[in-house]
Amino acid sequence: MRTHTPTPTENYLNATFACEDDAMRTARLCGDALRAGMQLSPYEGALLAWLARCVQAQHILEIGSFVGYSTLWLARTLPENGTLITIEKDAQHAALTRTHLDHSDYGTKCEVRIGDALEQVQHLTSHSFDLIFIDAAKGDYHALLEATDPMLRIGGMVIGDNSLLFGHMAGAPSQRASKRAIESMRAFNTTLATSEKYDAMLLPTPEGLTIGIKRA
Repeated sequence: MRTHTPTPTENYLNATFACEDDAMRTARLCGDALRAGMQLSPYEGALLAWLARCVQAQHILEIGSFVGYSTLWLARTLPENGTLITIEKDAQHAALTRTHLDHSDYGTKCEVRIGDALEQVQHLTSHSFDLIFIDAAKGDYHALLEATDPMLRIGGMVIGDNSLLFGHMAGAPSQRASKRAIESMRAFNTTLATSEKYDAMLLPTPEGLTIGIKRA
């Protein structure tokens, strides 16, 4: 969740680097009307897409779609034979995600699955992904990292949004978070930062974006 008013720098990034298509714009406005602050800003969507292109992602797993704004940014990067699976716990949000994908030029490459993320990923053990984007329940981040690690190819990328956890990771919270969420996010960041399996960094976006490239 976004907890601040965009800065002049962020407004510049949105205007200059975030080229939305009609489907993205519709999804963003829908999400803002439904629950303001729940989705990526336009420039963060563009950053997510850029990261997907950096690893030449052909098969993407997204965990937590809300209404599909981030899904659209990722899906637009896919090659002709690319695929994206997104998992969304809320049935209404999943339906909106599907609608927004169906109104895009690349929705046929995408599958929307409804259900608890930790349960749903157990049905994906035979899959291999080039990029995994986690934007789900904060208390599940570390468990999701462990559960999806075998599915991420060597050289693939895992990305976790909200990884500063509303300031809790830096000791300056802007809103409350559960003990479980704090412990999970700390373990998520620490695992990526210290594991020999990953080369990782946390980008200081307003809510934090942790990125790990799997090297072993």
